[in-house]
Amino acid sequence: MNLLALQRALWVACIAAEVLLIGAVCYRRLVRRYPLFVSYLALDVIGGALLIQLDYHSPAYAYGFRVYQIALVVLRLGAAAELYERISEHFLGIGRFRFYLAAVLTITAALISLATFRPDISSQLGFPQTSVILLQRFETTALCVVLLLTRFTLLKFLNIRPPIRSNVLTHWTLLTLYFGISALSSAATILIGGGRSILPVNLAMLACDLVCLSVWIAEFRKTGETVPEIAPISTEEWTYHQAVKDAVLEEVDRLVKQSRE
Repeated sequence: MNLLALQRALWVACIAAEVLLIGAVCYRRLVRRYPLFVSYLALDVIGGALLIQLDYHSPAYAYGFRVYQIALVVLRLGAAAELYERISEHFLGIGRFRFYLAAVLTITAALISLATFRPDISSQLGFPQTSVILLQRFETTALCVVLLLTRFTLLKFLNIRPPIRSNVLTHWTLLTLYFGISALSSAATILIGGGRSILPVNLAMLACDLVCLSVWIAEFRKTGETVPEIAPISTEEWTYHQAVKDAVLEEVDRLVKQSRE
């Protein structure tokens, strides 16, 4: 089997896995919890099913790919924001602080995404897909970094460890990996410059995506929406966490006031 045929087989397998995942989420009555994620998957399925029928080297494929990727930008962002809200539900009293935190983390992630990958693409500017691949790489890198920073900030830096639904933990981990895979494959595509030489990159990306989708199907369950029992904490631990939260909120308020002056 040549690489093009293998790529097509993996692409079909990923589309089928996305359809199964959508069906599993609907059957397990989780759509109301993750509507934007399901919408993202549905658009990916429709776009992939249409594109796979076109010649990879045709102008129609290039145009369809651009439209498809631009449409995914919005739903990809929506799926990440939806997950952030599901994560925030477990941190009682977070209130408006989650918006300040999201803004700081998003700006930081965007700067990291811009600063860590600046190749010379002057020779590729004539290719119609270059702009959307750059957009995809920037967005997926930023979203991956945001989710990583959210995990570090809440669970490590602030040292707040509430009981979290298993579905949210699974979704948090897999969506971070999913965005990271997309970011790495987009970066590799830009560096390689297209042609048949990107086939190994596509094969690796599709194989990793298929693994993520399979884990989603297996682990996304109705019982995963049950919040684990809260382990009792001592008065000293409660006092410590409250002090950390108050200090962070005061610092955020100070920075906000400074920015308005």
